Amino acid sequence: MKRDRSTVFRDGPAGAANNTQAQGGYDAYFGSYTVDDATGVVTQRLEGSLSQANVGDVLLREMNVDGNSLIIKLATTAWDGSAVTRTLTWERVG
Repeated sequence: MKRDRSTVFRDGPAGAANNTQAQGGYDAYFGSYTVDDATGVVTQRLEGSLSQANVGDVLLREMNVDGNSLIIKLATTAWDGSAVTRTLTWERVG
């Protein structure tokens, strides 16, 4: 989700490479995943999504564990078609 949703956002592109379609700055999906420790890749299979067009998609994410951090990156495209890399960092607490 975009941090500041006080302005109107264009929906994400339906054909964004390796990503789901955001709607109004928000995205949600669920499904199963597998982890390949040898290559550092997480493969997600979408069983449900905010955007019906993404149901059944298979997404690839690069992952790395560094100490107490799990870092997941995905190469995709922004709404205007420009290349972006999105990064999600999870920190273990306690």
